[in-house]
Amino acid sequence: MKGIAGLIIAAALAIAGGICNWLYIAKQADRYERESFVVVGIDQIRAGEKFKRQDFTKVDIPKNNLGNLEQIAVRWQDLEAVIGLPAVKDFVRDQLILQDDLKTPPQEKLNRKIADNERIIVLPVDPRSFNPQHVSPGDLVSFRIPPAHSGRVPSTAVGVDGSEPAAEIIGPFRILALGNRKGSIDTAKVIGRRPTSENDISVSVEIRGTDVEPKAQRIMNIVATTNFKGVQVLLHPAVESK
Repeated sequence: MKGIAGLIIAAALAIAGGICNWLYIAKQADRYERESFVVVGIDQIRAGEKFKRQDFTKVDIPKNNLGNLEQIAVRWQDLEAVIGLPAVKDFVRDQLILQDDLKTPPQEKLNRKIADNERIIVLPVDPRSFNPQHVSPGDLVSFRIPPAHSGRVPSTAVGVDGSEPAAEIIGPFRILALGNRKGSIDTAKVIGRRPTSENDISVSVEIRGTDVEPKAQRIMNIVATTNFKGVQVLLHPAVESK
């Protein structure tokens, strides 16, 4: 009987040991188990281009190093959902694809971008001295009015030292749209909007009493008399547009 009891105890210990070993192996396996995510596998994907299967490769990341990556990044198993979508921005090799990268930015109405005491005016710009590719809605600009257009000095006037009279600078104004473009160049590509004339810009101005603010009055008067010919657009530093 003692021998049989000993065998039973030994078998039980063996089973317990086997369970412990399995739990240890499972824990170690979980520590080194990987989760695969989608990354860019080519040199560059430009905004507006449609994602293709050959654009991507996978990266394996240990589960114990994931953090919140599972909630924000695109898993490799979900690659099919990405194929055919337009890129919302430029991507470079080895860049991780995030779920937010798959969302097309909405096109907001202009009148939702101004305060109750603001209005929108549309100004023509001279295409010979203005490149809209370098400007985006939200930027601040001022306008340089040539002396001949300002109405403050005759077109033939010169300074005492023989120099040209000073031009007039009016601004700043916040740009809301360039032509029908209400976002950056990249955003326009993403939503499939074809390039159109951007020879006019929509800006916001403040209301003061029963009229617009003085600088807006001044600009509108110049537009009425000169159609803004020869007026130059001065782009302000980006920090001022925040």
